[in-house]
Amino acid sequence: MSINAVAPVPASEAGTEWKAAPRPNARRSAVLWVLAGLTAAGVAIRLCTLGLQSYHHDEVITAGRVLGGSFGHMLHEVKTSESNPPLYYVLVWGWSKALGTGEVGLRSLSALFGAATVPVGYLIGRQLSTRRVGLILAALLAFNPMLIWYSQEARSYALLVFFAAVSLYFFVRALDTRRGRDLGLWAAASALALCSHYFAVFAVGIEAVWLLVALRSSWRLVLPAVAAVGAAGLALLPLIAAQVNPSHLGWIEGSPLSKRLLETGVSFLIGETGWVIAEPPRDRYALVPVVLFAAGIVLVLLRGSRRERRGASIGAVIGLGVIGLASLAVLFGKDYVVERNLLPALIPLGVAAAVGFGTGGARRLGLLLAVALCAYWLAFDIYVTQTPNLQRPDYRALSGELGAASGRRAIVTWRLAADPVRWYLHDHALRMLGGKEPVSEVDLVSKPRGAVSAVKLPASFRLVQRRRLDRLTLTRYRSRYPMPLWFHTLRALPTGFGVNAVVLDGPRFKPAAPAAPRRAAAALRPQIGLSQRLVAR
Repeated sequence: MSINAVAPVPASEAGTEWKAAPRPNARRSAVLWVLAGLTAAGVAIRLCTLGLQSYHHDEVITAGRVLGGSFGHMLHEVKTSESNPPLYYVLVWGWSKALGTGEVGLRSLSALFGAATVPVGYLIGRQLSTRRVGLILAALLAFNPMLIWYSQEARSYALLVFFAAVSLYFFVRALDTRRGRDLGLWAAASALALCSHYFAVFAVGIEAVWLLVALRSSWRLVLPAVAAVGAAGLALLPLIAAQVNPSHLGWIEGSPLSKRLLETGVSFLIGETGWVIAEPPRDRYALVPVVLFAAGIVLVLLRGSRRERRGASIGAVIGLGVIGLASLAVLFGKDYVVERNLLPALIPLGVAAAVGFGTGGARRLGLLLAVALCAYWLAFDIYVTQTPNLQRPDYRALSGELGAASGRRAIVTWRLAADPVRWYLHDHALRMLGGKEPVSEVDLVSKPRGAVSAVKLPASFRLVQRRRLDRLTLTRYRSRYPMPLWFHTLRALPTGFGVNAVVLDGPRFKPAAPAAPRRAAAALRPQIGLSQRLVAR
């Protein structure tokens, strides 16, 4: 029979009773309860506002592809018109059959993967340092605005973050245990990360090289694991070759690399909140997080133990390495540096800050800083739900304001708004790609400060409505009789965006019978192709 020893601690020297130190099982139970609470918070904050924002362009592409098509057709679309691996689309295709393609149904898959990343963060922090660091990292992942943003998007990024986090966990375990089982699980998670998004290659590549060097004495175990990941990457090469299309990602090069790296830092701290059509600058919201984040790094440098500095260094090397390798690829003509593509760097960088907040040399100060950062992020997350200028453009409300067309009309809007508008109009509209059409109404969707005086239309068109819809403005012109208007004339109307598109709507363009959602999506697919070639995923 074994006896659990407890450490007696005298309450005073006056003969009072001795107090027992908390038992390990009690501490472990408390940690699990805190982790459960953080995970529940991560689930709640992602699910409670899942349908608040309308679909944007890329999500309409996802919904249009998976809705109503066969499994084989979905795989064909991924090959011919996407720039991402197939894993997310395989999962969401089945998911949509059960929950539909509404905002809540389709996005819920990403939300669940996003919430599942929270306990993985605890495992990473515990393995690298202590349970305390694990809980701090879990809290940072639960409330980080960038991770919440992409947990509420019908794209593959939440899947990428989850499997990259699992890969990181088994990587640090393998460094400590040197066991074949951990190396095998690292290889499986890394392969799944690669099948979620091609940019996982940078984090996985760094981990693979690290394992080969650090565990070279166990090369018989390391080599098969690394080879398995390499085989998964090689298997994707034919798909990558089929998907290569400069116009998919060519728009990225239009912005200086330094600016994109700065935007990445801001987005990592406050999410991609309204950056596309932001009227007030959003950078100011990142000032508090950047100070708190930097304070965590300073703490581990000044007060951290050897183990704590090692854990923070692993996170910093992988996180900065992902960004550095992606930037280095620019020199070879592969410029894909943009916030969402660099998501594999976010959790490793979070590790460095979490270790600082949990360092044993400054526990109270570190915990105070961590609580302050999470509180700020939670308040900001709530603020975003109440501030349309920090959300995606509301194409759902815009389409509701457009309403049913009384006659033939042309809707002139941002190139990336055309497909969402058509989606919410239930496909009673078609993309205009050239030529001319007779229309009796022109609806101009512009930035809030669009100039009405610069609009050049025939004299028969009169301004009948101008309404501000948060981040967009709808200006409506009508003529008493249809007038033939050329595509280039319509597309040149001032919206405040770089490139416009024209959507045609009205009796001539409506289907013979009301289209069900699945039929509408099927009809949408053929005309999505042009916009897909213009926009990165």
